[in-house]
Parts: sequence; structure tokens; C-alpha cells
Amino acid sequence: MVYGLFLSLAFLSLFSCSKNQIGKTAVIVPTYSEVSVTNAAIGVGSLSFFVDNQQVQLGDSLAFGTTAFFNLPNNPNPANPLSGITPYTSISYGYRELGFGFTNLNSYLASMNNYFEPGNYYSVFVADTVEYGQLQCVMLKDNLLILDSGKAQIRFVNLSPDAPAMDLWAFPDAQASAVYKLFSNHAFPVYDYNAILSSQEFSTIASGPYYFAATVSGTQNVLLQGGLFLPSQGVVTIYSKGLMSGTGNQQLDVGVIEYTH
Repeated sequence: MVYGLFLSLAFLSLFSCSKNQIGKTAVIVPTYSEVSVTNAAIGVGSLSFFVDNQQVQLGDSLAFGTTAFFNLPNNPNPANPLSGITPYTSISYGYRELGFGFTNLNSYLASMNNYFEPGNYYSVFVADTVEYGQLQCVMLKDNLLILDSGKAQIRFVNLSPDAPAMDLWAFPDAQASAVYKLFSNHAFPVYDYNAILSSQEFSTIASGPYYFAATVSGTQNVLLQGGLFLPSQGVVTIYSKGLMSGTGNQQLDVGVIEYTH
């Protein structure tokens, strides 16, 4: 069911994601690249993550709609060896194969080969194409800026394979009079290079409370909506998951990944 965009503000609620995942951005070691992995594949269950056929130990299961998080070492302070968590794990730069599957299988459910540049950040999403009946990897390059106080970075990724392209509207302080379109025509990025380019771009906006609404592109028909606080100097990825035609935990929903420096 869809609702009129400007009538929906009376029903404020948090985006219905299972978790707002919060982490710290890892400090780059120049000979390494940093990779974040998220499972947005419907109905596949928890995945294991491999780099060059070696399994990466995850702090928690990589279930549908979750991002792997890792302990962030605090090397200058041995009395407090952990300074937080990060969604990024370090891999040696160069050509690498990333794979996703189950520990007891001899083959991957999804894999990709890519040249990872030293000192760069990447986000990899496992997505379900449905139409082709197989999983695919979507890789985005993360351009994380050093932000001024009072600013935040945000992006929107449409990972719902049967959903139309979407626009994302922002209501600062949940006021309809201040509404503006933050992103336009974000389509499912698998097999669509232009959609990958638009999906990986962050927008810098004022930090603070917002109400967001994702609509069918070019219309006011709301598919997803809810409130979210953007912290000062925070970095947030909002992504759609599930199916327009899904039910239960496979229905159209939202995932949120929040990073702090």
C-alpha cells in the first residue's frame, strides 16, 4: 500500500530496520584497502565471507539485512586495546576475490574479482536478482569526507530487486514546509552501471533530526518512510531491502548503516 507523501507526516516512526548499526571509520594503513560487507539477499540466510578463498572471521552472523562489524584496535593505548567497532575490514590491496557462501560448501553463492586500491574504502552488498535466480555482488566506492561540525553525509541505495526506481525526500525537523528531494531515480544497481554510480554518491547535509520518504520516482507514492537522526560528522547509508511482493521479513523494508569518525 502507498500513501500520499505530504499526508504521511502525521505518522512519524523510525525506519523499520532491524538495527541501526553504528561504527567508527577505521584508520587506513596505506598498504591495505578497507571493505564493508552487507547481506541484502532475500531468503538466503546467514552468509560466510571469504577473501581469496580464506574465510574472514565475523563478529556476528551476516544475516539478511545486516552489516558485518569488526573491533577497532586502539594501538597507542594498550590499557584500552579496543576503541570501538568499524564496518570495515582490512584486506591487502591489489586484485582480490571476494566470496559469499556457507562454510561447508565448496562453491560461492556470490563472488566478485576487483582491483582494490590502497587506502580506499569500499562497500559490498550481496543482492538477490530474483529475475535471474542468483545472487550478485554490488560494490560501491566510499568517498568518506572529513566533515565540518554540524554536517553529515548520507546516501541511498535501492537493493529491492522488484521495486521501481525511487526518489528520496528529506524533511528537516519533520516539517513538510522544508521538504526537498535528496536523491532522484535510484534504480536497482545490479547490471546497471549508471545506477551504481548514483548509488555510491554521498550528499552532505546539515546534521539533526529528519523524516525521510522514499517514493516511486517522479511521483508522490510513498514506498518507505520514517525518522532518523543524523549525528554531527556522521556518515549514513540508507538502503532498501526485501521485495515489493514479499511478506513477513521479506517484505519491502529499510536497512541503515551509520558510521562515526
